[in-house]
Amino acid sequence: MRGLVLSVVLLAAPAARAVDFGLNVGALEVVLLPPAHGGFYPYVGAFVAVPVVGALTFLASLSIEWSFDQQHGGLVLVLTADYQLTSFFGVDLNVALIHDQPGVRFAESQFFLGAGPGVTFFIGKWTLSPFVNFFGGLSTPGASIVPGLNVARSF
Repeated sequence: MRGLVLSVVLLAAPAARAVDFGLNVGALEVVLLPPAHGGFYPYVGAFVAVPVVGALTFLASLSIEWSFDQQHGGLVLVLTADYQLTSFFGVDLNVALIHDQPGVRFAESQFFLGAGPGVTFFIGKWTLSPFVNFFGGLSTPGASIVPGLNVARSF
Protein backbone atom coordinates (compact mmCIF):
# COMPACT_ATOMS: atom_id res chain seq x y z
CA MET A 1 0.00 0.00 0.00
CA ARG A 2 2.81 2.40 0.90
CA GLY A 3 4.45 1.76 -2.50
CA LEU A 4 1.16 2.47 -4.31
CA VAL A 5 0.69 5.79 -2.49
CA LEU A 6 4.28 6.79 -3.20
CA SER A 7 3.87 5.92 -6.89
CA VAL A 8 0.69 8.00 -7.18
CA VAL A 9 2.33 10.98 -5.48
CA LEU A 10 5.41 10.79 -7.72
CA LEU A 11 3.35 10.44 -10.89
CA ALA A 12 1.01 13.28 -9.92
CA ALA A 13 3.81 15.65 -8.92
CA PRO A 14 4.76 18.38 -11.38
CA ALA A 15 8.00 17.99 -13.30
CA ALA A 16 10.99 18.70 -11.13
CA ARG A 17 12.86 21.93 -11.58
CA ALA A 18 16.54 22.32 -10.94
CA VAL A 19 17.85 23.08 -7.49
CA ASP A 20 20.01 26.24 -7.52
CA PHE A 21 23.17 26.83 -5.53
CA GLY A 22 24.87 30.16 -5.12
CA LEU A 23 26.76 32.71 -3.10
CA ASN A 24 25.42 35.74 -1.30
CA VAL A 25 26.78 38.89 0.31
CA GLY A 26 25.01 41.58 2.20
CA ALA A 27 24.86 43.88 5.15
CA LEU A 28 22.45 44.56 7.96
CA GLU A 29 22.01 47.10 10.73
CA VAL A 30 20.97 45.93 14.20
CA VAL A 31 18.66 48.42 15.89
CA LEU A 32 18.24 47.44 19.52
CA LEU A 33 14.91 48.02 21.27
CA PRO A 34 14.52 50.53 22.84
CA PRO A 35 16.21 52.18 19.82
CA ALA A 36 20.01 52.09 19.99
CA HIS A 37 22.76 51.10 17.57
CA GLY A 38 23.57 47.40 17.95
CA GLY A 39 26.05 46.98 15.13
CA PHE A 40 26.56 47.06 11.38
CA TYR A 41 27.21 43.52 10.09
CA PRO A 42 28.45 42.73 6.58
CA TYR A 43 28.21 39.02 5.72
CA VAL A 44 29.08 36.43 3.09
CA GLY A 45 27.61 32.98 2.60
CA ALA A 46 26.19 30.26 0.40
CA PHE A 47 22.65 29.13 -0.31
CA VAL A 48 20.56 26.41 -1.88
CA ALA A 49 17.21 27.21 -3.53
CA VAL A 50 14.66 24.41 -3.91
CA PRO A 51 11.58 24.99 -6.08
CA VAL A 52 8.51 23.58 -4.33
CA VAL A 53 5.41 24.14 -6.39
CA GLY A 54 4.45 26.79 -8.92
CA ALA A 55 6.11 30.07 -8.05
CA LEU A 56 7.08 29.03 -4.50
CA THR A 57 10.74 28.38 -3.71
CA PHE A 58 12.37 27.55 -0.37
CA LEU A 59 15.91 28.77 0.27
CA ALA A 60 18.37 27.87 2.99
CA SER A 61 21.50 29.93 3.49
CA LEU A 62 24.42 29.81 5.87
CA SER A 63 26.53 32.93 6.25
CA ILE A 64 29.32 34.29 8.39
CA GLU A 65 29.00 37.87 9.60
CA TRP A 66 31.26 40.34 11.39
CA SER A 67 30.63 43.75 12.93
CA PHE A 68 33.76 45.87 12.75
CA ASP A 69 32.24 48.52 15.02
CA GLN A 70 31.13 46.03 17.71
CA GLN A 71 33.90 43.41 17.30
CA HIS A 72 31.22 40.68 17.28
CA GLY A 73 30.55 38.04 14.68
CA GLY A 74 29.16 34.61 14.06
CA LEU A 75 27.05 32.37 11.90
CA VAL A 76 23.60 33.03 10.47
CA LEU A 77 21.19 30.36 9.25
CA VAL A 78 18.29 31.75 7.21
CA LEU A 79 15.29 29.87 5.80
CA THR A 80 13.27 31.79 3.22
CA ALA A 81 10.00 31.14 1.44
CA ASP A 82 10.00 33.16 -1.79
CA TYR A 83 6.86 33.56 -3.87
CA GLN A 84 7.74 34.90 -7.32
CA LEU A 85 4.94 37.24 -8.46
CA THR A 86 6.52 38.13 -11.83
CA SER A 87 9.70 37.21 -13.67
CA PHE A 88 11.31 40.25 -12.01
CA PHE A 89 9.75 40.44 -8.51
CA GLY A 90 8.92 38.20 -5.55
CA VAL A 91 7.84 38.47 -1.91
CA ASP A 92 9.67 36.67 0.90
CA LEU A 93 9.17 35.43 4.42
CA ASN A 94 12.46 34.93 6.31
CA VAL A 95 13.21 33.01 9.50
CA ALA A 96 16.73 33.37 10.89
CA LEU A 97 18.83 31.91 13.69
CA ILE A 98 21.89 33.97 14.63
CA HIS A 99 24.94 32.99 16.64
CA ASP A 100 26.88 36.08 17.78
CA GLN A 101 30.03 36.21 19.91
CA PRO A 102 32.65 38.77 20.91
CA GLY A 103 35.87 38.04 19.02
CA VAL A 104 36.81 34.38 19.34
CA ARG A 105 35.20 33.88 22.77
CA PHE A 106 32.67 31.14 21.97
CA ALA A 107 31.78 30.73 25.67
CA GLU A 108 30.22 34.22 25.50
CA SER A 109 28.02 33.42 22.49
CA GLN A 110 24.51 34.75 22.26
CA PHE A 111 21.71 33.32 20.12
CA PHE A 112 18.81 35.14 18.50
CA LEU A 113 15.75 33.98 16.56
CA GLY A 114 13.99 36.27 14.14
CA ALA A 115 11.56 36.51 11.27
CA GLY A 116 10.22 39.08 8.87
CA PRO A 117 9.26 40.07 5.35
CA GLY A 118 11.36 40.89 2.36
CA VAL A 119 11.16 41.31 -1.39
CA THR A 120 13.39 39.98 -4.16
CA PHE A 121 14.24 41.52 -7.50
CA PHE A 122 15.39 38.92 -10.06
CA ILE A 123 17.98 40.07 -12.61
CA GLY A 124 19.10 37.00 -14.53
CA LYS A 125 21.17 34.85 -12.18
CA TRP A 126 21.43 37.77 -9.73
CA THR A 127 18.97 38.73 -7.00
CA LEU A 128 18.68 41.83 -4.86
CA SER A 129 16.68 41.31 -1.64
CA PRO A 130 15.95 44.06 0.90
CA PHE A 131 14.43 42.72 4.14
CA VAL A 132 13.53 43.64 7.70
CA ASN A 133 13.42 41.10 10.54
CA PHE A 134 12.40 41.27 14.18
CA PHE A 135 14.71 39.34 16.54
CA GLY A 136 14.39 38.17 20.11
CA GLY A 137 17.17 36.84 22.29
CA LEU A 138 17.17 33.10 22.98
CA SER A 139 20.11 33.15 25.39
CA THR A 140 19.86 36.75 26.51
CA PRO A 141 16.95 39.16 27.03
CA GLY A 142 16.29 41.85 24.46
CA ALA A 143 14.91 42.44 21.02
CA SER A 144 15.96 44.19 17.84
CA ILE A 145 14.76 45.27 14.43
CA VAL A 146 17.20 44.37 11.66
CA PRO A 147 16.89 45.90 8.18
CA GLY A 148 19.28 44.61 5.57
CA LEU A 149 20.14 44.05 1.94
CA ASN A 150 21.22 40.75 0.38
CA VAL A 151 22.81 40.30 -3.08
CA ALA A 152 23.05 36.77 -4.45
CA ARG A 153 24.33 34.98 -7.56
CA SER A 154 23.05 31.56 -8.62
CA PHE A 155 25.31 29.09 -10.45
